[in-house]
Amino acid sequence: MGFAKLPVVSVDERARIFPFIGFIGLLAAEPLLKAGLISAGLSVHLAYALRILFAICMLWYYRQYYTELVPRPTPRQVCWSLICGLLVFALWILPYPAWLGHKPSGSLVISDLFWLTCRWAGSALVVPVMEELFWRSYLMRKLDASAFMAVSPGSVSAYAVLASSVLFAVEHQLWFTGLLAGLVYAWLYRRYQVLWVSVLAHMTTNAVLGMWVIAGGHWQYW
Repeated sequence: MGFAKLPVVSVDERARIFPFIGFIGLLAAEPLLKAGLISAGLSVHLAYALRILFAICMLWYYRQYYTELVPRPTPRQVCWSLICGLLVFALWILPYPAWLGHKPSGSLVISDLFWLTCRWAGSALVVPVMEELFWRSYLMRKLDASAFMAVSPGSVSAYAVLASSVLFAVEHQLWFTGLLAGLVYAWLYRRYQVLWVSVLAHMTTNAVLGMWVIAGGHWQYW
């Protein structure tokens, strides 16, 4: 009796899956990681820094395979990225009812400058690249064809846009806003066929949200 063959995962798939899966895996293991840091006499805030460092290392290791990051956006496309990123930020902080994933006001006060810097920089500069490579470049196109690299972003189906955005929403506690954000970022990639457009929009959202969190003490969004 033979064994079923495991599906072959190409290097292009690994390059987009591994940074994201590893980052999520470290998030799931954060309680254990924090316990280890405490035992070693280190700050628990290093847990997030380690996650970001892992993502950076993985993105750097696979950098040659991110051909969709080669085309640069035009000034007009950058403007649309900024506009859409600010729009998603505005949608993110609206007072949604509980069933849409509303977050209660946070009372936590954080003054650790190292953690704040890592948290903001990681959220604004690293996470958008990692997530857009996974959700939009890989998964959205993979839903249309197994050979996802051959799928033009401009020809991605409405099904792939919606399904990938729904899955993106599941990743977030504010699932409704996550769905809207996913649809906006997916639309940008489909419309302009330049991944940097959706990456920059995602960066804008996270950067402004981070500044809003720190300035106003809205820690529940982090």
